[in-house]
Amino acid sequence: MEIEVLQRMKKIKINKEFLKEKIARLKKIIIPPPKKVSIYLVNNRTIKSLNKKFLKKNGFTDVISFKYSKNSGELIISLEECMKNAEIYSHTLEEEVLYVIIHGILHLKGYRDYNEKERKEMFSLQDKVFNMII
Repeated sequence: MEIEVLQRMKKIKINKEFLKEKIARLKKIIIPPPKKVSIYLVNNRTIKSLNKKFLKKNGFTDVISFKYSKNSGELIISLEECMKNAEIYSHTLEEEVLYVIIHGILHLKGYRDYNEKERKEMFSLQDKVFNMII
């Protein structure tokens, strides 16, 4: 799995080495992994605009997944939302970004969270993978 992390929001610093190390572990857990994933770290204004344009939702979110093929996609991650969630869940910013990367990759693999049953299944797997990596 080739993963490219592009930081579009420069105000918030993130330890990319931490993410690279954890993503290397993630590649061994999600089998088969997507072949190519581009990850964009953005601000709330950007993610809200994309959320409205593509998902018809007028609000902030932590991650949006775009699946382009069976083996590739993009994740758009709001660092501002991750900072808020990190505080709520007692994670570091990097741990929270990793958590939503896992969530986004599960979406790329076909998992859905559109109803309570799907949400429970997906978040259970997300938590399991996160705990295996951390």
